[in-house]
Amino acid sequence: MLPPPTPADEPRRLQALRSLCLLDTPPHERFDRIVRAASHLFRVPIALVSLVDEGRQWFKARQGLSALETPRELSFCGHAILSPATFVVPDALRDPRFHDNPLVLGAPFVRFYAGHPLRAGDGSRVGTLCLIDSQPRDFSDADRAALVDMAGWAEVELNALDEREARAALEQQERFFEVSVDMLCIAAMDGTFLRLSRAWNRTLGFSDVELYSSSLVDLALEEDRASTARHLARASEGAPVLQFEHRARCRDGSWRWLQWNAVPDPEEGLLYAVARDVTQARLLAEEHQRVERMKNEFISTVSHELRTPLTSIRGSLGLLCGGIAGPLDSQVEQMVGIAHKNSERLLRLINDILDLEKMESGGLDLHMASTPVAPLLTLALQAHQGYAAEYGVRLEVAVDAPHAHARVDEDRFIQVLANLLSNAIKFSPRGERVTLSLTREAGALRVGVQDRGPGIPEAFQARVFQKFAQADASDTRKRSGTGLGLSIAHGLVSRMGGTLRFTTAPGAGTRFSFDLPECEPAPDTAHDPGPTP
Repeated sequence: MLPPPTPADEPRRLQALRSLCLLDTPPHERFDRIVRAASHLFRVPIALVSLVDEGRQWFKARQGLSALETPRELSFCGHAILSPATFVVPDALRDPRFHDNPLVLGAPFVRFYAGHPLRAGDGSRVGTLCLIDSQPRDFSDADRAALVDMAGWAEVELNALDEREARAALEQQERFFEVSVDMLCIAAMDGTFLRLSRAWNRTLGFSDVELYSSSLVDLALEEDRASTARHLARASEGAPVLQFEHRARCRDGSWRWLQWNAVPDPEEGLLYAVARDVTQARLLAEEHQRVERMKNEFISTVSHELRTPLTSIRGSLGLLCGGIAGPLDSQVEQMVGIAHKNSERLLRLINDILDLEKMESGGLDLHMASTPVAPLLTLALQAHQGYAAEYGVRLEVAVDAPHAHARVDEDRFIQVLANLLSNAIKFSPRGERVTLSLTREAGALRVGVQDRGPGIPEAFQARVFQKFAQADASDTRKRSGTGLGLSIAHGLVSRMGGTLRFTTAPGAGTRFSFDLPECEPAPDTAHDPGPTP
């Protein structure tokens, strides 16, 4: 068996074949009609319209054959497209090119073959109209002429179908440009408009004549033209996608913010783009930023103004509780004690707000240094023993890496642990325990706080780290808190190079944890591992 050679114009031929958009498409009656007529006229059991691509012959229409395709190396049609004339094999068993071909020795047991090439619009031979019989036979000059005529019919349908489908695609494109809400655009690389959808007229108010006599850069506000031109220049420099925003003039003198997504086609010298009117979204975002800035400035100012007198009030109340003015009447002592606790709570809230404001404004300074981690866990645990006792909760520590060091800010690290421990204690049932742990996981140090509480409700899990977020925000909630602790802890852990996360299950408790890169001890502390919990 001799596989068919590759035609000299193979790249061009394949491109012409694909431009027909026929490969792997459903049957068309106009082609089925041709193979039925050919089978009847030439009295053969099999007639095919065959298209030959890189690795196969695929049958656009077939009469008397169930297979959709066969390998190109086995095909008779691969030989037929090598010449403009009709290719005839009277008896395949006597032809050295085909005598041992599997299609000859097995089904469909080809003995006779006659195929005439089918040409695309550019003249490339892309396939055949072919006849197959399981018996040897002669093929006269009259038969050849008749097959050429039928192949001409198939060629007309082959290229007419391409034209009809192209026309239908063009009509669909016109309709799409007419009704699209988005501003569709085909432009030259310099921004000159070549095709615009109706949305441009509706959004900017210009007529077609005014738009097509302008360009993308001309429509930009004067102060945005230079940046717009720079973005367009990137298309010529090979950028695969252009994404940018600018303000565009409207006919009534107003302007709109346009958000562009454009794909350059350097070979054609074209830009295919979509521009969306994002004016309302931009104005809302700017207003939101202005309000947020005002709010943060207000909170910062008020917090600073409140902290000084509140610190003094808390100190005075603490002195009274400590007996500096002598014994207090029991009722007065109770009232002073309540006022002292509330002043402490207010001061914590103000400090939390100031910490958040500093993190968001980038004004929070961290003093990072190589620090032994285990002693910090011990300090945090000791500081919360009294708080845990109020809730009837037992604290425990589990350290698998007692001498490990990490680069942290000691005070902020303790603050993170304080927020996580106080939360875990508040949400643990009496008699349960909270575990503070330090382990090595995948080359990093993992700090975890595990409680045995009810778990975080599923509806609240997405908001756990948001400011002022609380699973129970009602006035009658059982557990006090500002809803800022976890947000602060999340921000601080991020600033120290980690990510605070959690796992939770109903009735099985919640575990907050974060990983930090382990580092070498500082030179002056390398000999002293510090206390072990």
